[in-house]
Amino acid sequence: MSPLHDGLHLLEWLADHPEPQGVTAVAGAMGWPKSRAHRVLTALKVVGYAAQDPDRRYRATPQVLRLASGVMSSHPLRALALPVLRQTTQATGCDGILSVLHGDWSLAIAVDSPAGRLSDDPFGLLGRTAHLHAAANGKVLLAWLPLVEQRDLLARLPLPRLTPRTITDRERLAEALESVRAQGYAMNDRENHPDTVTCSVPVFDGFHRCVAALGLSQRPGQVEIKAVVAVLKKASAGLTRGIAGV
Repeated sequence: MSPLHDGLHLLEWLADHPEPQGVTAVAGAMGWPKSRAHRVLTALKVVGYAAQDPDRRYRATPQVLRLASGVMSSHPLRALALPVLRQTTQATGCDGILSVLHGDWSLAIAVDSPAGRLSDDPFGLLGRTAHLHAAANGKVLLAWLPLVEQRDLLARLPLPRLTPRTITDRERLAEALESVRAQGYAMNDRENHPDTVTCSVPVFDGFHRCVAALGLSQRPGQVEIKAVVAVLKKASAGLTRGIAGV
């Protein structure tokens, strides 16, 4: 592998492991010799993407946010989605999130939270990835994939059990995705987090291809699901018109 590949791969791993990591731990996680791990960590430190603590362990630095900020701010869907998200969160009191398919993950590209409501920092979700099988937005992104692509992705996806309610059986997941597509929305009923219920709908482009998933998250029983679905479908239709330029 190239040094660039090594550096990016390690930077992703450090970002997913916010606690400081020693060279031995990094080498074991990456499957590298310690000399290679030390060399890549040193390179990341030199360019400012990693820092070394007094105990000689390494962590990712906030400099990675400069890259994420530039990518997120320039995403074509983000500018369209932000005012729509604000309308949906104000109408329901729920936290809103717009996600796109990124490899084998659901990637949050826009978030919003009702003004004045205490929340578990929904903006911390921006740029975060979520497991497709456990998140409502992820289920939407899976359900509206072309069938061949969906089957290929389902065959290789890891299906970790995140809560006792998480679907970890591939056949059950495939059946759930059929139901999602038939009813036009997906639910995550405490499958990704034990205290969160999320409802999500697809956002289409002008060719009726699903390009994103729009979701609203709440505490169990906070808002009637039928009301949330109605708000989401109206918002999705507006986004689709915006994407199509009509």
